[in-house]
Amino acid sequence: MPRSISKTSFLAGYQCHKLLWKKFNDPDAFPGIDPAKQAIFNQGHAIGELAKSLYPGGVEVGKDVVAYQPVLEETIALLQRRVPLYEPAFAFEGGYARIDILVPDGDEAWRLVEVKSGTRVKDENLLDVAFQLHLCRGAGLTITRCSLMHVNRDYVRQGEIDPSLLLTEEDITEQVTGLLSKIPARLAELSAVTTRKSCPTVEIGAHCSKPYSCDLKSQCWAFLPEYPVTNLYRDTQGRKWEFLESGIHSLAEVPDPEILNAKQQVQVETAVSSSPHVATTALKNFLKEIEWPLAYFDIETTSTAVPLYDRTRPYQQTPFQFSLHVQETKGGPITHHEFLASGRDDPRPQFLERLHSWLPTTGSVVVYNASFENRCLRDCAAACPEHAWAAKVPDRTVDLLIPFRNFSFHHRDQHGSCSIKSVLPAVTGTGYSHLAIQDGNAAARSFTTAEFTDLPAAERDQIRHDLLAYCKLDTQAMIDLVDALQALTAS
Repeated sequence: MPRSISKTSFLAGYQCHKLLWKKFNDPDAFPGIDPAKQAIFNQGHAIGELAKSLYPGGVEVGKDVVAYQPVLEETIALLQRRVPLYEPAFAFEGGYARIDILVPDGDEAWRLVEVKSGTRVKDENLLDVAFQLHLCRGAGLTITRCSLMHVNRDYVRQGEIDPSLLLTEEDITEQVTGLLSKIPARLAELSAVTTRKSCPTVEIGAHCSKPYSCDLKSQCWAFLPEYPVTNLYRDTQGRKWEFLESGIHSLAEVPDPEILNAKQQVQVETAVSSSPHVATTALKNFLKEIEWPLAYFDIETTSTAVPLYDRTRPYQQTPFQFSLHVQETKGGPITHHEFLASGRDDPRPQFLERLHSWLPTTGSVVVYNASFENRCLRDCAAACPEHAWAAKVPDRTVDLLIPFRNFSFHHRDQHGSCSIKSVLPAVTGTGYSHLAIQDGNAAARSFTTAEFTDLPAAERDQIRHDLLAYCKLDTQAMIDLVDALQALTAS
C-alpha cells in the first residue's frame, strides 16, 4: 500500500502540506524523538491501556506489527468474532488508520472509541475521528456511534487507580458526522501532495504551532534574523505575520513602532539600540516591596495524567522538591536549604514539614511566577490541614517575574520572553546550559523516572544530584537578579 495516508499523516497534512511531503519524501529531515515527546507518548500509552480494561474480553490486533497488510488481514478475520478489538486497522481510498477501540454494537454494527490523554474534546480530535469513521464506513462497517474517551480532571485517586472513574467517554457522533463530507476531497488532496516531485512552498505562520508544534519549525524558521518580528510579545493582533508578508523580518526594521503596544515598542527600541531598557523608578518601587528576613523560594512539581499519589487529581501540580535561600539581614550571609522527596509516598506532608522548619515566619518570600508557587502552597495546605500555615505564605510572596513581565527591564537577548531561563543570561551572562537538567518539565520527568521505575542505584543517585543542582540554581538565579536590579537602581 504505497503512499497510504495514516491518521497521523492526515492531521500533519491538514496542518501543513510541506510537513506532509517531508514525512513521505525526506524523513531524515525530522529530528529524533526527544525525552519530552517520548514522555507524552508514554503517558498516552498508559491511558490507552487503562481504556482497554473498560472493554474486557477484547483482542489486541497486530501487536508489535508495523506492516499494514498483515494487520488489515488480521482485522478482517477478527471482525467475525464480535468481541472488542484493540488497534484494528482499516484502509479505504488511500487512507489507513488503526482504531483505538472498536466495540460490537448489536449483531452487526460497531462503536468507535478514540482514546486521548487530554481532559476535553478538541477540534483536532474531531477531525481525527472523522477520518477514521470515513475509513471504517468505506471498508464496509456500520458504525453506530463515535466517542472520545479522555481523562476526567475531577477524579481523585484513592488507592488503586479506577479506570472507570479516571476516564470519561463523551459521545461525539454528531460533531464527527458533520465533518465527514470534508474528508474524501482532503484525503485525495493530501495523497497528491505526497507524490509531488518537489517540496511545496509554505510560508511560516500560526499553523507552525497549531494545533501541534511542528517538528520542522526550527528548519523552516531558520531564515529569520537574530531578533525577528516573530518574537513580538503577546502578539494577539498578528502584527508579526503582517510584517513578514511585507518583507520585514527584523524588529529593528519595523518602520512605525507606534502601531505596537508599549511592551512591543520596548522590544523594538532594544533591538535597535542593543542597550537594555531600564525603567529605574519602577524597579526602585518594586525593590521597596522586599522585606528582611528574605527567603528565595522555588518549587518543582510533577503533573501526570494518571495521578501518582492518593488525594491527587490528574495533571495536578504536586510538589516534590524545593530550594530555599535565606538571608536574615540585608547584606548578611545567605543560607541554603533544600528538600527532595524519596520513594513513592505522597511527598506533601514532609515537603511542608521541612519548609516550616526553615522558612522565616516574617519577611518577604521571593518567588518567580507567584501564581504558580502560591497555588501549590494553598493546594498543599488544603491537602494537609495540620499545615494550615502554608496557606498564609502567599500573603508574603514578592513576584520577581513582575518587573520583567512589565518590561521595567528588558534586554533584547530575552527574545521577548520573561521566563527566568531567558532573563538570567540576558541580565547576568550566566544560565542553565551547563546543567544536566535545564527546565521544570525535564525535572518532573527525571523525578518520576528516579522514583517510579526500577533504575540502578547509581543512575537514581545521579538523577537526584542533578535535580538538586537544578532547583538550587533557580533560587540562586533569583538572588543574582535581585542583586542586578539593585545595582541598576543604585545611582
